[in-house]
Amino acid sequence: MTIGSSVRRVVAGLVAGTLVALVLPLYGTAQAADNGAWSASPTQQGAFTARQFFFIEAAQGATVKDSITIKNASEDALFLDVFPADAFNIETGAGFALRKRGEVNEDVGSWVKVGKEKVEVPAGGEAKVPFTLTVPRGVTPGDHAGGIVTIEPAPVPTTDASQVQIQRALGVRVYVRVAGPLTPSLTITKVDLTLKPARLPFIGQQGGATVTYTVRNTGNVRLTANRLITLKGFIGQTLHDTGQGPIPEILPGSTVTLTESFAKMPVLNQVTARVELTEDRTEVSTAGDANSWSISWVFFFLLLLLIIALGGAFWWSRREPEGLASAPADSGPTAPEVEQVGQP
Repeated sequence: MTIGSSVRRVVAGLVAGTLVALVLPLYGTAQAADNGAWSASPTQQGAFTARQFFFIEAAQGATVKDSITIKNASEDALFLDVFPADAFNIETGAGFALRKRGEVNEDVGSWVKVGKEKVEVPAGGEAKVPFTLTVPRGVTPGDHAGGIVTIEPAPVPTTDASQVQIQRALGVRVYVRVAGPLTPSLTITKVDLTLKPARLPFIGQQGGATVTYTVRNTGNVRLTANRLITLKGFIGQTLHDTGQGPIPEILPGSTVTLTESFAKMPVLNQVTARVELTEDRTEVSTAGDANSWSISWVFFFLLLLLIIALGGAFWWSRREPEGLASAPADSGPTAPEVEQVGQP
């Protein structure tokens, strides 16, 4: 085996693993999966609005049957493998991901049985893959997440000269809400503030700030909250404000780390970062704080030099009059003394 072929295999494995894991949008409304070669989505049901993902409400022990539809956009027949998988949040960034083929499933991925593990989709045509989902008894109530993955059986060479092989995969989200009490909850467990102060006021590099916060979904409901991050100075003035904006969806039991960056920082200030998360529908809210000093040592060095220069100038200005006052006054030429001679 040559070094080149080894490198290509490693790269192919990395690319394939990435495409399997990151098969769906990271947040917001889930869209039908589409990679240009094929698409996968819940099968259309009559005249109902097309579904972008599965949302199934069921009690423990219930069985639900449905199917996905795969559409081939290419001019050649498409051969794909199909398998169910558990969903999870990627720790950094909270991306929605599905487990790779061969990994052990313990949640929705183990509840789903697909009718076909291999499917052929004709050129320009479509194929349906039925599946059965059975909710086990004894599972916790609330939201559970998984998906059904469609993947090429083997890596395919690219058309460029790199000879890197990729293995494309797409997935359809499957959300299951098991009947029982719902307890939505989010907790900010940690907030970190990293500051890079401006070197000089209004001149050159103006620095910035990075707020990193860790959020855990401590309830049993998947949540997409709105975040508000504010940076305030020592006297309470607002330095930065993100405004309200959504964070990625966080699945129950997941812990994720999110980051927000800001441009410009003062040369000297004590900065407090406050992160607030609110979810209006469930009235969930949480907050966390961190503070740090923004200190420009370049500015302080120049300021010290300026103070020394001003102090020296003041000292010199005070020294000159004192030196002049200590010198004897110049009264001009004096008349010679005349000795008085007394009379005999």
